[in-house]
Amino acid sequence: RVGGGLVMAARVFHRVSVRRGTPPVPAVVRGFASQIAVVPRLATAHAHRGWVVSPNHRRLLRRTAALPGASTDGGGTADDPWNKAPIDLDAPLYGYLLKHTREPDVLRELRVETSTMRGSNMQVPPEQGAFMKLLVELTGATRVIEVGTYTGYSSIAMAMALPPASRGGKLVACDSSEVSFQVARKYWKLAGVEDIVEERLGDGKTTLEELIEEQKTNPRFNGAPSYDLGFIDADKRGYWHYYNEMVTHLIKKGGLIAIDNVLWYGKVADETVTDKQTHAIREFNQKVFQDERVTHCTIPIGDGLTLLRVR
Repeated sequence: RVGGGLVMAARVFHRVSVRRGTPPVPAVVRGFASQIAVVPRLATAHAHRGWVVSPNHRRLLRRTAALPGASTDGGGTADDPWNKAPIDLDAPLYGYLLKHTREPDVLRELRVETSTMRGSNMQVPPEQGAFMKLLVELTGATRVIEVGTYTGYSSIAMAMALPPASRGGKLVACDSSEVSFQVARKYWKLAGVEDIVEERLGDGKTTLEELIEEQKTNPRFNGAPSYDLGFIDADKRGYWHYYNEMVTHLIKKGGLIAIDNVLWYGKVADETVTDKQTHAIREFNQKVFQDERVTHCTIPIGDGLTLLRVR
């Protein structure tokens, strides 16, 4: 039984990420202190940090204070435990993830070209592009709005999953940068989706107002929301406006809205960061969290993606 406990402890502790370079130190596991003395290297040195194994051996608990950065209402304490500690997506593990991400050649080529441009970090990563494509397939979407296109990676990923234009496939790509659109146009054509993508160059707020008016004058929609999926990845202080317009006027009941950068490189959880964009995202996250018009979920993909289903 003691041997089984050692194996289980090793497996549980192995789930907890330890930053590369941290030496694997043998540790006494408090929960097994009366039975064993030393945990193998696999278990590493978590016990000295205050970790203990829960009675059912399936969860790690913090014996005393919350984990660094965690508040009592965010878990990480004995009375509100994390059933899994977050993994540290270091370079080798992220490389493994990308190796197992299906990325079409045209998107890889676009990613390489964009990497030489100013603001290349604004491009969604391959795993997020694959996820956005999957969302389109799962929902059976035919009409998509994207606010913040940049060089076109996410628009191509989604458009490749849409039906052809002859069967109603349409993606409205909104951006304020002609330089970015010049690159996007090239790759829309290479990807074979140029007939699906409808570009709108200009201010995002103005573009959404135009789309709302177009719905009103189109007898097919008669003013009702006509889009199945919306993606927001533009100026952060405009997030609430874009989101509210989509929920209120543009996205159908049961449709999805995806919002990028909601974890903002970790700045949202750092109280010492007080710049306007970080403040805007924190405020947006809280308002969306409390918005009963949608079903809400935030997932840690890319720089944080919030998914919302319009009720």
